[in-house]
Amino acid sequence: MVMLRFRTRLMLPAALVGFAICLCVTLPGIALLRAQDSGLEAFRKLHAELRERMDADLQDAVEFLDAKIAENPDSEDHHVLRHSLASRFSGQQDYQEATAQFRKLLDYYLKHADQSRNLFGAWMTIQSLREVAGQSGNDEVLRLAVEDSLKAFSDAPAESNFDLLLPLSQLRVLKAQMMVEAGEATAAKELVEMQVKRLRDINESDDANEVSMTTYVGILRELTGDERGNDPWRDGYIEQLDEAVGMALENYPESIALQNDFADVQLMMISTWKQEDPAATQDRIEKVSKSLARFAIKNRSVQAALRRIELHRERMAAAKPVASLVGKPAPDWEVDAWVNVIELDQETLKGKVVLLDFWAMWCGPCIATFPHLREWREEFADRGFEIVGVTQYYNFRWDEEAKRASHATEDVTPEEERRTLARFLEHHDLEHPVLVTPEGSEMAGEFGVRGIPHVVLVDRQGIVQLVKTGAGQATADAIHAKISELLGDDGKKGQEQEQ
Repeated sequence: MVMLRFRTRLMLPAALVGFAICLCVTLPGIALLRAQDSGLEAFRKLHAELRERMDADLQDAVEFLDAKIAENPDSEDHHVLRHSLASRFSGQQDYQEATAQFRKLLDYYLKHADQSRNLFGAWMTIQSLREVAGQSGNDEVLRLAVEDSLKAFSDAPAESNFDLLLPLSQLRVLKAQMMVEAGEATAAKELVEMQVKRLRDINESDDANEVSMTTYVGILRELTGDERGNDPWRDGYIEQLDEAVGMALENYPESIALQNDFADVQLMMISTWKQEDPAATQDRIEKVSKSLARFAIKNRSVQAALRRIELHRERMAAAKPVASLVGKPAPDWEVDAWVNVIELDQETLKGKVVLLDFWAMWCGPCIATFPHLREWREEFADRGFEIVGVTQYYNFRWDEEAKRASHATEDVTPEEERRTLARFLEHHDLEHPVLVTPEGSEMAGEFGVRGIPHVVLVDRQGIVQLVKTGAGQATADAIHAKISELLGDDGKKGQEQEQ
């Protein structure tokens, strides 16, 4: 809570930082610091009293804060405490009241939109509203919050103050993603293209700086993320992101943020986005590893990314080439246990078209494909089609309160992790069978897995017909088309014989 207050206070433009330091050593500066210390102490006392009241009676705490705000309606310190109230309500799954408190906090920032720095507070509040909407399903409140914020801050001088570029761009991207979910993909794509062009033009001008380039890379990363709202444009911005982050790091090699962005993007290019050309991927690994090695000396995040790239290099070396799989009988399965079904084997599925989906609970791109998996199973199940998920043990445990699986610090038994898998599948409405491979299994390598999600499509005769790695609409369309092809005449004949 206190961190939120400081974040809104300390987001100074870089050009003003030196001035602020000089000011602090003057007598007026010292007096200002003393006044700030006094204000901070008052804020802490108010926050402490609010916490005590929340612990005793949450509704009383609401009335208490409302009264304090009524006494001093323009105090940011008073209004920002609504975040504590909203978080407490959200923790108790009272999403309606949590939404109401976040909206009141947002209204304060919108009322003071003439002060551009309040754009940061508005954006952070919308991020909190987004989390609550994800739990409550009340997307309309989030949509209105985004619309109202864009309208209120429409005159924010982002073209001259690049610090404002990021929150404004994020608001527009979020609006576009919600438009996609509402069936307005064409208009959403136009909005995104306009925003990306604006950022690209700024960064191709003489005014470009580290802030503008970091914003450009950050927005491209957002647009290539796993959210389904990115489906209409994700694939189209991957190459642009690759180029932009390389250019930004070349201009600002000491930027820790850009070093991290570059490492993360290259890891995605290697492990997920660019799997169709193993030779090109290998070349990228060699080139990128040399670039990252010099940053990894001082940057732990880059060190971690570099280790994951090296692990991927090892998996690639062990995996069969995709070309050697297609047109050949599918390799044997290696099964330690099943989830979502009592037992299954390859013989049981003989005569069906089978989609093997290699995935993991921690894999964002895998989760992005879940809607497609549900749709395909519903569309094709009665025509002799089945999906079989393939995963392994990752020492994950289910968090019932957060409704998510996460890596456990202590050892998790195979039985417990299978229960976690079952809850995870139930949470995502996935009903297809999932096999868990045994420790030390070579099944992934036998099926050419170099990154996940990785799909292997096997026809009715047990022959591999398609191998695809990665998420995205283009990949999904190719898989759907191949399923339809394999179930074409054969599928109809199979139905006629059964009748």
